[in-house]
Amino acid sequence: MSPDNIATILPALHKPAAPAPERLAFLGFVSDRNSEDCLRAALTPAFPKGVELRTASYREALAALRHIPTPQVLLIDLTGEDQPLSAVLDLAEIVEPGTIVLAIGDSRDVSFYRSVTRGIGVREYLPKPISQEQVARLFLPWAQDREPSLPEPMRGGRMISVTGTRGGIGSSIIAANLAWLIGVETRRHTILLDADLHMGTAALILGGAPSSGLRTALEAPDRIDSLLIERSAQPIAERLHVLAAEEPLADKPLYAAGAGGMLADALRLRYNFVVADVPAKPMPFARELLGHAHQRVFVVDPTPVSARNLRNLLSLPTGPLQSRRPLLVLNQADRPYALPRAKLEDIAGITFDITLPYLPALIQRAAHFGVAAAAQRSKFRDAMLQLAQAVGASPRSDSPILKVALS
Repeated sequence: MSPDNIATILPALHKPAAPAPERLAFLGFVSDRNSEDCLRAALTPAFPKGVELRTASYREALAALRHIPTPQVLLIDLTGEDQPLSAVLDLAEIVEPGTIVLAIGDSRDVSFYRSVTRGIGVREYLPKPISQEQVARLFLPWAQDREPSLPEPMRGGRMISVTGTRGGIGSSIIAANLAWLIGVETRRHTILLDADLHMGTAALILGGAPSSGLRTALEAPDRIDSLLIERSAQPIAERLHVLAAEEPLADKPLYAAGAGGMLADALRLRYNFVVADVPAKPMPFARELLGHAHQRVFVVDPTPVSARNLRNLLSLPTGPLQSRRPLLVLNQADRPYALPRAKLEDIAGITFDITLPYLPALIQRAAHFGVAAAAQRSKFRDAMLQLAQAVGASPRSDSPILKVALS
């Protein structure tokens, strides 16, 4: 690489006679646009004036770093390196002592991760494709000059809440298909929790059966243990279960304060992912689940009422386990007489993260037979794969999720 090209990546070498420039607080080198956008969005809270990211290969980054002061926090991209471990060793000869080094790359080998993070000095490594949730949880604390902590409530699996801004807009369908993708296609132990004890449909969508265990857990939380969960959770697939109820409308369960949080914690000890279909109702159970979620997903349909209600949901206090803002999903975006996406974003003052198409025949047919609509190749499946990646369901190397993310 020529010196002229190096100069295009970073500012020119300072003059020897001038005072040494201050070290940048953060500098990152990234080889692809998707990772750059993800890093920039997730790290912005630490750097409100802008995140210093440069597009460069690893070798180009090394060449540039030889001519500038090492930043306080350095992010490198090891993509394309045949010997990534040796590449990191080359970096060790350049960076100044005390530099916090973060890395991303295409290697998904566990032994490589352990070697670079435990023996060489890289503080954290993330395999591509990376998500904003991963960056916010694992990189952002280092960028803010603090080590990521793992308080007791965060131990165990991740909880994802899915909430519609009003009834009948497909949030249960989205929750059910998200749980199916994570449990069946990424093969992570997953449970779908339907928080509507009387008229919930999430379990029905996947052909699951209700049980009395959910009501028992909410009325007598002291009985919540692994045995109750094992007996109450109904299997859908090898690594996918559902926990739902079907209580008579005349019955009003005697909800015990704090039961929702205790149930959420117990489920996370048993499963890698808990996907909760949470109705937008001012009920204690729903509020506690939203408060215990690591990631909230709000579903909007293309109507002014739905956009208005979204503002109310976004005003809810942030839960202690949430490291990023809620994910916003626009469902049935292209249905007849729908408001344009830009108009909805203007009404609510937001930008949607995921857009789902209007495919009523596919969705209704799948629901009638109790199967996942995401199992069939379609634009709906593609969008749901993006949502699964966004909530932090890291795919295996041979997973369809990874293939879609890289396509």
